[in-house]
Amino acid sequence: MTDTQLLIGIMQNDNRSWRYICRNLKPGFSKILGDAFPLTKLTNEDIEDIFQDSLLKLLEKVKKGGVTVSREGAIFSYLVQIGKLTACNFIRKRKNLTSEEGVMISRNLHKEVDDIEVPVEVKQQTQDEFLDRAYDSLPETCKKIFKKYYWEHKPFDEIADTIGYGTIDSVKTKKSKCMKQFKDFAKKLLDNDEFAEEVVRATVERAALRELISDERVYAETGVTTAALDIENESDDSEK
Repeated sequence: MTDTQLLIGIMQNDNRSWRYICRNLKPGFSKILGDAFPLTKLTNEDIEDIFQDSLLKLLEKVKKGGVTVSREGAIFSYLVQIGKLTACNFIRKRKNLTSEEGVMISRNLHKEVDDIEVPVEVKQQTQDEFLDRAYDSLPETCKKIFKKYYWEHKPFDEIADTIGYGTIDSVKTKKSKCMKQFKDFAKKLLDNDEFAEEVVRATVERAALRELISDERVYAETGVTTAALDIENESDDSEK
């Protein structure tokens, strides 16, 4: 896939684009991170976590219009830059940071921050974490409706057929009840339930992307062909 196709795919929550990124960009991403921080002893699990956090940041930046494609390979370069900054923050949270690790962090921060800015406001990050917890507390039916509506952009009639609800109105009513549950959970955590539609959408998108990344980890570890078949099925559906 070209960078332009990937950018459009990310904007449209296209699973094929994200799977392409996971399968084709991740190996190079992991190698570069290992080369950039040779003395930090980043484990494979560490790199998996950094990769996931980097994809979530990439999703956020693309949705906000903060990513442009000026040449092929730009998205990979952008993802690596995000990854290095994420790795720096990851390593700095460790206790007993060695002087060598400190030097590497300073070097990477100085090099990357001139090219890309990925500001992470502590308040915003905390709010997102609480919203993610509120979403996780929802019943599975609510998660299915939200995912179909916000991530897959499915119309209400198709959602009704998928989850076994009889009418469009019944799905709309259930979605409204789910929204109230979400806000009730969020209010307990944040003492605030005044969220715009886009805040809920972003929360659902983060959850859907995490789920996809988790599936891709299983695919990579076991070699199962389920995800590959899913891509073919999605391609067939898009041609109908």
